[in-house]
Amino acid sequence: MERGRQKCQGTLGRKSGEPGLDGPEPNGARARAERQSRKARNTAEHETDCIPRQTGAKNRAGMLKDALVRHRTRSGTTYGDEAPSAGAFAGLRRLVREVRQHEHALEVFTVGRFRATYRAQALGLLWPMANPTILMIVMSVFFGVAFPNELSAYPVFLMLGLVPWHFLSHAWTDGTTCFLQHAEVIKRTSVPAYVVASGTVFSHVFNLGFASLSLLPLIAFYPEAFHVSFALIVLPLVVVLLIALGLGLALISAVLNVVFRDVGYIVNSALLVLFWATPIVYPIDRLPAGWKRAMLLNPMASLIHCIRDVVLKGDFPPATVLGAAVVSSLGLLVCGALIYRRFETEIADHV
Repeated sequence: MERGRQKCQGTLGRKSGEPGLDGPEPNGARARAERQSRKARNTAEHETDCIPRQTGAKNRAGMLKDALVRHRTRSGTTYGDEAPSAGAFAGLRRLVREVRQHEHALEVFTVGRFRATYRAQALGLLWPMANPTILMIVMSVFFGVAFPNELSAYPVFLMLGLVPWHFLSHAWTDGTTCFLQHAEVIKRTSVPAYVVASGTVFSHVFNLGFASLSLLPLIAFYPEAFHVSFALIVLPLVVVLLIALGLGLALISAVLNVVFRDVGYIVNSALLVLFWATPIVYPIDRLPAGWKRAMLLNPMASLIHCIRDVVLKGDFPPATVLGAAVVSSLGLLVCGALIYRRFETEIADHV
């Protein structure tokens, strides 16, 4: 009887879910689940104990959020583990890091785009030189009569305006449709869309180099029109500003063309107006002083003005003209970058 009393007391003193002397309890799985839940609660309480208790529940929640990184998106604010780089140049450092990460894709896309342009063509690389040369011959016949005394080397004057204009017109036109033409690359790969636009514009830099070779035959006919001086060091800067201008315009129109598919027609019409609003076939000095100052607001007008001053006169371009070229070209590039960043997350959804 004593043994039976001890067994009964052991059974009554045992907690629910604990194994007894008579073998395992049928609810062993539930007991294990309760132990795991209790362990998880103890771990959470240990982590929150790192925050002073007197701060209150709301402050503790806020400090936990501050320990993470806020990522602001259009759909809301999320929290991550990696802290972004702070400072005024954080965006610039991010852009440089992305460019270095995708520099191989940019190189492949640029060279591939250039090769695809002249694949299976009879003349091939002669076309970048032939197009401005043919247009120069036709315009020299008609407009050379209008400026017989002012411009003794009118074909050279005309070619110095047509070569950069051909680069800008082709880079802007192809850049407008590059997102739609390469939609699969944007949607199915991790390559950013701006790499596609940059590769499209950079591929036309090769065309600019070959088109510049069309000036060499003119040296034999108009040797007095070319001046070699220290002012030639300005030409690389002008070329960089020309590329920046083309890239900025391409980014603006490419982003807008994703949403509004008729932007390409607007760009073609704008190029037609801009051609005659730029002093390509006529000298800017023939314009009144007020019109001349307004004309310099056109970045192509100031860039062509700088090229002609360096090549035809052998002089450094005026500071106002060069400054207008720098401000307008880089301003459009920054504007294009801001518009791209604003709609970056929506490009893949609309192409």
